[in-house]
Amino acid sequence: MNILDFFKVLRANRLVLLVCLTVGALAGLVYSLLQPTLYTATSTGFVTVQGEASISGTETAQTRAQSYIPLINSRTVRDRIAQTEGLDTRGARLSAEVVAGSNLITVSATAPDATNAANLANTALVATAEVANNLDPTSNVEVTALEDALAPTVPSSPNHLRNILYGLAIGGLIGLAIAFLRRMLDVNVRTTTDAQVGAGAGLLGAIPQDKTLKAERTSRIMEPSPRAAETIRQLRTNLRFAAVDDPPRTIAFTSSNPREGKSTVVGNLALAIAAAGQPVILIDADLRRPRQASQFGVEGRVGLSEVLNGDVELQDVLHPVGDDGLLLLPAGRTPPNPSEQLGSERMRQLLAALAETHMVLVDAPPVLPVTDSTLLAAAVDGTVLVVRHGKTRKDHLQVARDMLGGVNARVLGVVLNGTPTSGVGADYYGGGYSAHGDSYDSYYQAPRQSRLARSGRRAARVARDASAQPTPPHPEAPAAGSHAVG
Repeated sequence: MNILDFFKVLRANRLVLLVCLTVGALAGLVYSLLQPTLYTATSTGFVTVQGEASISGTETAQTRAQSYIPLINSRTVRDRIAQTEGLDTRGARLSAEVVAGSNLITVSATAPDATNAANLANTALVATAEVANNLDPTSNVEVTALEDALAPTVPSSPNHLRNILYGLAIGGLIGLAIAFLRRMLDVNVRTTTDAQVGAGAGLLGAIPQDKTLKAERTSRIMEPSPRAAETIRQLRTNLRFAAVDDPPRTIAFTSSNPREGKSTVVGNLALAIAAAGQPVILIDADLRRPRQASQFGVEGRVGLSEVLNGDVELQDVLHPVGDDGLLLLPAGRTPPNPSEQLGSERMRQLLAALAETHMVLVDAPPVLPVTDSTLLAAAVDGTVLVVRHGKTRKDHLQVARDMLGGVNARVLGVVLNGTPTSGVGADYYGGGYSAHGDSYDSYYQAPRQSRLARSGRRAARVARDASAQPTPPHPEAPAAGSHAVG
């Protein structure tokens, strides 16, 4: 994973990260509010050696000051502090340190009350000095109080900002862990890279989620939106250049499992190829669950199965659909032996005959449930795998690829269907094909709207000029009941 993939994962999981950061910050704030309020006061003393006037202290004074630090929490010092009348030591903490490069020693006291913290710091310094001086009465080293502690006005704990930042950091780490675990453990195809790796072939196109590309079995094919139409045209172009040296004339479209959108994709692609002026025939070879007849609104009870049985002539069941000469061969009735029919020599001869004059697109059954697609893949010039974003499993796609490879099928490429066009993961999951719909709509509809606007302005100007001129005398009106010749 490179840095670009890292940021793509962050973008795709930005809502997860935002929730984790928010929860972490709130947790830090709640934790901070539950902590007791504490105040810290500090008093200062210095260690001197008799006969030496240096305030910075000699090496002997600094060494002796460092040795006095453990006294602050000794039982002897605490007993002396406890003997002080009116001093509350409950919940209090004491600490001491030597200022670097000097003989100054500071004593800090932390307590729930500010005044008590100051009194405790002053008492602790005096008690420490007394204990230290009493330890070696003959020594020429002495601890002297220098500066008394003042009652603090601001609590030292809890630090709300620091706790919130800690919560943000922990929440961010948890969010990153969730984001990358989702990416690593996700079993579904969600990126163009997943599709290409799973299919073992290049990407031919990424079809966006669009209301005009319905996948329901009962819905009719619709005119695609400008955005969806452009991706279909892009698929048409990429398919044309998928094999320049040996261009395929018969192409089967299949998927690993049902309901991945292959029928909708191949139906719209067939219309786009016909619109480009190339003769094309669309064959619905999914004899078990045919889709194209209802999608194009034609009678599908007689079709491919009857042609293969020799019951009808091919010309009698080819239906012209659309406005550009697309021919549709429906599936017909479901036979008792679909696999045998699709793998028959008669099917091969039919495909070869149609390919002489037309480009043939075959809507094939999914690979995993039945063996029909592998038989068709061996009979056509090339096969295209359609995978559904967020629905197709990576392992299922790999099994479908291996099954097609087992019959030496020529996989031309893969189509990632249903990529998100907005919201979380649009750029990441769409692989760059998911520009916002408004940009497509404005780009492709603006010229037409501009022409309509110019035509409207021209008509208004003509009408305005005509109304400004005097009305010429009308010739003799036709008699009642007669008809004027236009």
